[in-house]
Amino acid sequence: MRATLMDRADSDQIDVILTHPAHQQTLHALIDLVQALRACRSAEDMYHFQGRLRGMVLDTEKHRAAISQQIKRLDKHRNLTADAPELGTALDRTDRASWALEGDVYERIWRQLKSIADALAWKVFGYQRNIIVALSRADAPGPMFGKTGLAAELEFIETAWRENREFVLHHDLTNVIRVGDVTVLDRDGWAWLREIKTNQRYRIPAQERLLADTSQVLSDEAGELPSGYVPVRTTIDYRSNLAGLRDILGLAHARSGIAGGVVSSGRAVVAASQFTAAGRYTAEEFSIRFSAELARVRRRIGTDDPTHTLTLLSIDQAGRTLVRPPWAIYPIAANVAASLIADGMFFAVCMNPDKIIESLAKAGVEASWLQRLDGTENPAKPLLKVAARSGNRLCSTSLNLAAIAELMLELIDLGTWSRQIAAMLSGEFPAGIRPWPCFAKEAIVWA
Repeated sequence: MRATLMDRADSDQIDVILTHPAHQQTLHALIDLVQALRACRSAEDMYHFQGRLRGMVLDTEKHRAAISQQIKRLDKHRNLTADAPELGTALDRTDRASWALEGDVYERIWRQLKSIADALAWKVFGYQRNIIVALSRADAPGPMFGKTGLAAELEFIETAWRENREFVLHHDLTNVIRVGDVTVLDRDGWAWLREIKTNQRYRIPAQERLLADTSQVLSDEAGELPSGYVPVRTTIDYRSNLAGLRDILGLAHARSGIAGGVVSSGRAVVAASQFTAAGRYTAEEFSIRFSAELARVRRRIGTDDPTHTLTLLSIDQAGRTLVRPPWAIYPIAANVAASLIADGMFFAVCMNPDKIIESLAKAGVEASWLQRLDGTENPAKPLLKVAARSGNRLCSTSLNLAAIAELMLELIDLGTWSRQIAAMLSGEFPAGIRPWPCFAKEAIVWA
């Protein structure tokens, strides 16, 4: 879907990244964090959990800053500083590429930890995707380490807990919550967005308007966000094939390291555990076995033609997506969720494109593919055209790869997804409105 680090890196670099001591330590920490998050039952639990996670993120940001400092010095042909951190590899300390790789490792760790904070945010907001969508429509915050206003934000969080026993979600800790600085959860169950300023005289009108307008849309459960989108909670209940994913991931982890199977009509999954496979296959054998399993399940769902099949990988997704649920809340074992976050495990989802067209047709939607489906799809261009007639009016739009990725990586039930598309084309929305549909009863799946 994008040129991520793991897409760009060669096999040797990937091995160095995944076996880096800091990466390995983070995986073990992630397992514990996922378990601890799932065990949170009260405001006090979340307060202590957030404090622990914040410390880990700040330590990582501090380390990233030190790495960046060394890279800048090498770019200017200067020596490393006396307090330069140790590399986690045996690579040449005087080579810029060694430090760039070290920076890539810690950037991944940073995103992985922030994805845990995203999972906390989903929990805080009751797994309501419309709220996540609304609060993600702004620029990404920078690192907390060295931020001028960090002390004021931390003081606000601590004061709210000390004086009122109110949990305050710290937005900069997350990747997805980008409107306001904090969310205060009061003891009556209300959530209040707040901007925290060190000096109240220097409030920014644009930020105030964004906060007020977004809060109004969420409070009224109606209206258009400042981003132009209209979050819409439909009456269609969220359904998925995640049980099939969980089973295949479990088989890959427990047995040979690679497992695949059909999880629903026209959809298959192949999962791999790099930990289990490490003692069984060489890198070349692993690649051959994975490709063979992928070819086998593609045949089973009727996608023998390599120029007309949809396949998406879970690799390097942690902390990159704004509206898809983070791996930490997927209904899978904590160690498997942590392994997906750290790419110790990954999976490929394959779908038969013709089955998608057929399912949409059953829901009253005409659809056609706009690009070749051979792995060269351009995420910046429309991928699927959809249209439906409402009375004398023909409503049409196009979906990009991100919309299809939601269907595939969340393993949303195809019939359910098709009915959602049909609902958005029902003619209910005036021209110019950009609805962002959200299913009903998602908490049943993610909580």
